[in-house]
Amino acid sequence: MENPSLSKYSTAFGLALAVTSVVNAMLVVAKEKSPAVLAGMKSLTGHHWVTHVSLVVLLFVAAGFGLTLPNGGQGLRLAPKNVIAALVAGVAAGGLIILGFYLVAD
Repeated sequence: MENPSLSKYSTAFGLALAVTSVVNAMLVVAKEKSPAVLAGMKSLTGHHWVTHVSLVVLLFVAAGFGLTLPNGGQGLRLAPKNVIAALVAGVAAGGLIILGFYLVAD
């Protein structure tokens, strides 16, 4: 049986989603805990959620395209199961960070 592989973009953007999910959660916590961060984000675009979404989307796109560059532009070489595991772990970690924050710290 052949070893299935993912395109460099599938691998890169899958990993970018994992990283972005965790950063998104950390940004939520930072905004909730620091009035200065919240005010700063509000001053950038007029509303903190607009800034939040803009930063997360920008990070996702930059990380996704950035992760296509290794190996001479061929992208990272990972087995599909490893990409899926990283993606699930990143999304789960981001969700647990937000859940834990609102259950414990709020």
